[in-house]
Amino acid sequence: MKKDTAFLTNLQSDFLTEFQPDFQTNFQPDFRKDYQTDLRADFRKGYQTDPQADFEAKKAVLPRLRNAKLSRIIAYLLILCLLCGLCGSLSGCAAAKEDEEAVRVFYLNPEKTGLIPKAQKLHAESVYGKTEELLELLASVPDGEMYCAPISGFERKDYSIENDTVLLEFSGEYRSMDTISEKLTRAAIVNTLCELTEIHHVTIRVNGALIVDEHGNKSENMTANQFIYNAGSEMLNFEREEIHLYFASEDGKSLVETYRTVVFNSNIPMERLVVQEIIHGPNTDFNYPTVNENTKVVNILTRDNICTVTLDSTFLTNPYSVDPEVAVYSIVNSLTELPAIRQVQIIIEGENNPVFMDTFKLDSETLLQKNTKLIQTRQ
Repeated sequence: MKKDTAFLTNLQSDFLTEFQPDFQTNFQPDFRKDYQTDLRADFRKGYQTDPQADFEAKKAVLPRLRNAKLSRIIAYLLILCLLCGLCGSLSGCAAAKEDEEAVRVFYLNPEKTGLIPKAQKLHAESVYGKTEELLELLASVPDGEMYCAPISGFERKDYSIENDTVLLEFSGEYRSMDTISEKLTRAAIVNTLCELTEIHHVTIRVNGALIVDEHGNKSENMTANQFIYNAGSEMLNFEREEIHLYFASEDGKSLVETYRTVVFNSNIPMERLVVQEIIHGPNTDFNYPTVNENTKVVNILTRDNICTVTLDSTFLTNPYSVDPEVAVYSIVNSLTELPAIRQVQIIIEGENNPVFMDTFKLDSETLLQKNTKLIQTRQ
C-alpha cells in the first residue's frame, strides 16, 4: 500500500509540476484550489481501478487540462473581441462627429458693403441634405450676430442639383436689389454652396430667367473663383468706380474711348481690374473687342509708374479683325489713364520676344506709352 501511495503521489506531482505554470499564471486562487482537488480525485479514482495504469490515468486527465487551457484562450479572445468592438464603437462615434462637415457660410455685413464668413457644422450626409442646410443657413442669421442674411427680401422657390451644379430659382423680388447688394448676395450664395466638395457651379434664375449684369455676364455655371475672396481678410468690400477704357472702332483701325462704372472688390488692384475689363470686352454697340476673351492675367505689378502686365499665351491668338496696334494700345491707353501709370510693359508667359499677330513685337525690354494718334476723334 505504501508503494501504491508513493505511486499516486508521484503521479499527482508529475501532473501538477507540468501544469503548475498554467495554474499559477492563468487561474484565480479559488479556481486553482478547486481544480487541483478535482484533479486529485480523478487520480485516486484511476488508482483504485488500476493502480498500475499510469499511462491511462495521465491520458484520462490530460484532455481536461488541455480543454481548460483551450477554454481559457477562447475566453480571452472573446473578451478581446468585445473590447475591440467597444473601442471601435467609441472611435466610430468620434469619427462620426469629426465627419460633420465644417464649412464657411458667407453673410453680408451690417452696412451691406462686404461679406463675412462664419464657420458652420453640417449634419446631413447626402449632397441634397447638405445643400438644403446651407440654403436654410443663408436665409437666417446666427443668434447674437450682427449679420444680414443673403437670402432675404425674396423667396427661394425651388432648387435642384445636376452633376456638380446647383440650380436655384428665386422669386421676382430678387431683381429689386441695387447693383452692389445683388453682387454681394450672389457672391455669398455661390461662395457658400461651393464650399461643398461635391458642388463646383451655381446657376441662379429669377422666375425662370437668368440674371445678366452690366457686362453681359449671365448668372449660370458660376464658380467661387468669379467672386475673389481674400481669406486673410475678415471682410470682402466692394467699391463703385468709373474707369476710362479704350476699345476698337468698327473697322478695327482706331481706338474708341468709353467710360464704364464698375462695382469691384476693393482688394483687387485697379490696374488688374482695367485689364480684365478690356478682356471682357465692350457692352455697347459703338465699340468693339480688341483682345481674345479667353486671355488670362497671370500677374500685374506697378512700380515707379511702370505697369508690367504678364498675360498667358492665349493673348497671341486674336480672333477679331483689328490692327495689332489697336489691340495692344487698347490695354496701354486704358492703363495709362490711371494716375499712377505712365508706361506699360507687356510680357507673355513662357514666350521669349513673341510677335503679336505676326507684326507687333512684344519685346520684354520695351516700355509702351499712351498712343493718342490711334484714338478716334469724337464727331
